[in-house]
Amino acid sequence: MLVSAHLGQESPLRSRGVPSNRGGLIGARSWLVCAVLLFLPLHLSAVDESEKPWHSTPDLSMGAQDVQLDGHCWRMTASIVDSSLAKLRKKRSARGTEFHRGKNVIDRFPDEVMVELTVTDCTSPYAVPVGRDILGAMQFAAQWRRGTEERPVGSLYVPHTRSKDSGPESSDTVQVFELSIQSADVPLTDQLVLTISSSEGKKVAQFVAGL
Repeated sequence: MLVSAHLGQESPLRSRGVPSNRGGLIGARSWLVCAVLLFLPLHLSAVDESEKPWHSTPDLSMGAQDVQLDGHCWRMTASIVDSSLAKLRKKRSARGTEFHRGKNVIDRFPDEVMVELTVTDCTSPYAVPVGRDILGAMQFAAQWRRGTEERPVGSLYVPHTRSKDSGPESSDTVQVFELSIQSADVPLTDQLVLTISSSEGKKVAQFVAGL
């Protein structure tokens, strides 16, 4: 009887609602598991967004600038004109940016790229007619830039120059220069820097293309 009564007696700590060490450990683990399950989806979502591959097309535009030549304002717009480059797709990879044509990875420019430079009167359509001889006397130079290093292009020449009037009732003038630039074996990750100078050798504009 005494033994039976002793074994059936409730623990003083349990009767006061104090959990045992084992119960406390189980409770702490439960809270930890809940916290991990709560924040794990957020973490995985952030990882997925950062590692999600992106696709885009190369940027062939080199921008536009207003320049002063002999006291007159001209708007110059430059861009690379190349259908093979326009059809490439940029993709992120473990090695950095890659350029793809279908399933093939392309890492070099074609042997030669064409750059089109359009010159328009800034004050169109209220422009005062001016001679275009100053445009014909402009000088062109180009370099390939990799980081902070620049090197001259292999060759640059102007195979075509087109002049066009917008209409008989307007004095707006437009001149288009087509520049051929040697680009054989140049990595697509290099930047093309086009510098335009006046007939006196003064730099008037600079354009940069980075695909």
